[in-house]
Amino acid sequence: MKILLCLHHFLPEFVGGTEIYTLQLALYLKQAGIEPVILIPHFDNTITSEYVYEGIRVIRYAEASVEDRNMIMGKKKPDGLSAFADVLKKEQPAIIHFHELAPGRGINIFHVEKAHELHIPIVLTFHLSYYTCIKGSLIYKDEQKCDGEIKIKRCTECVYQSKNITGIKAKLLNTAALALYNAGINPTSLNSSMGTALGFPFVISKIKNDLLKLSKLADKIVVLADWYKEVLQKNNVPPGKLVSIKQALPGTVPSLPVTAPISFPLKVVYIGRISKLKGLHLLINAICTLPENMITLHIYGPETEDSYVTACKQQSAAKNNIHWMGTIPSEQVIQELSNYHVLCLPSDFEMSPLVIREAFAAGLPVLASDVYGNAEQITDGVNGWLFRVKESNDLAEKLNYLTADLSRVEKARLHLPGSDNFKGVADKHAELYTSIVNKQKAIS
Repeated sequence: MKILLCLHHFLPEFVGGTEIYTLQLALYLKQAGIEPVILIPHFDNTITSEYVYEGIRVIRYAEASVEDRNMIMGKKKPDGLSAFADVLKKEQPAIIHFHELAPGRGINIFHVEKAHELHIPIVLTFHLSYYTCIKGSLIYKDEQKCDGEIKIKRCTECVYQSKNITGIKAKLLNTAALALYNAGINPTSLNSSMGTALGFPFVISKIKNDLLKLSKLADKIVVLADWYKEVLQKNNVPPGKLVSIKQALPGTVPSLPVTAPISFPLKVVYIGRISKLKGLHLLINAICTLPENMITLHIYGPETEDSYVTACKQQSAAKNNIHWMGTIPSEQVIQELSNYHVLCLPSDFEMSPLVIREAFAAGLPVLASDVYGNAEQITDGVNGWLFRVKESNDLAEKLNYLTADLSRVEKARLHLPGSDNFKGVADKHAELYTSIVNKQKAIS
């Protein structure tokens, strides 16, 4: 059985959560006797090519499109769609499994439609929430958690706020945009910022329509978290299309020594991308409010020249207890985490963060923002602690609470859950693929 696993980029050129997840899935599927093939766009190239990564074939289909506004808005098909179809016809996979869809010239809904036209069974995995939230954060107006249901008026108001359109200007624009929407007049065809602003209700509507279209085209949709499964069902995705397969640790969990009793300073660690969405600035702010001899922070992540990274470094430059540690190979994360006392995850959004499971495997409780993906894994006051998302003061209070009595951290260590291996994830996928193929055979 051959399975095509589709995403936008792949290792070694691009390293991210979706890429690592897909690699692990491919490796375990291969061990189970299934033939995995990675399929990605070969951006800015007119030739389809191949390479092998850790024994897995990677096909890069020709994609030389020049991305423009119409393509980003889904009104124009990317040029590489025909090369994508050629690969599908040549490879004849039993199933095509899309791990990433996005507007523009990468893999998107047009590719899913093409696979359906070729009568190839389709599986989708939603690794992020952009399929239901245009901002991808599910935080309404950057102030409160959203229930995730797509509502044209509410979502449009939220988008305007994210674009710094507020007050009377936002009210007038929202009124005009909804009037045009209700009249069926779509201003997104105007190639201007005003056309885009007035057309946001149509953009929101397209997100909802695309979600429903994808749910019809797909044989199954894999979701990584229970909370997002509920969001999809609120948006009328049929429950029978949804399959829950939760995250697990890649590779073998190392055998770690018994953790010694905690003493000052409290060792806090951050690991992940350095971006505003990940909220590192909130953590640095909070650490700066506490005495340096009481707490330390070690930061692991790519130190790019990005303005946000620079701002965070400047923010922490005067503090002797904040240290930048660079990047760390994924296979060494658990071992490295075991040197600390608490992992802090101050993100604005998480789907089902693997790093929480890695921290638990390393013997660390987790202090995290109370976004859905974190709250699903952390029981506040038991195996970790939750603070109000985007609120640095609340995070500082939680850190002060822990430094006031280090036994609270030691008690939380006693309630960390066990760790699942990724083999179980791959086994569930293999069962899913087999059931789809068998169903297709029965129909034919």
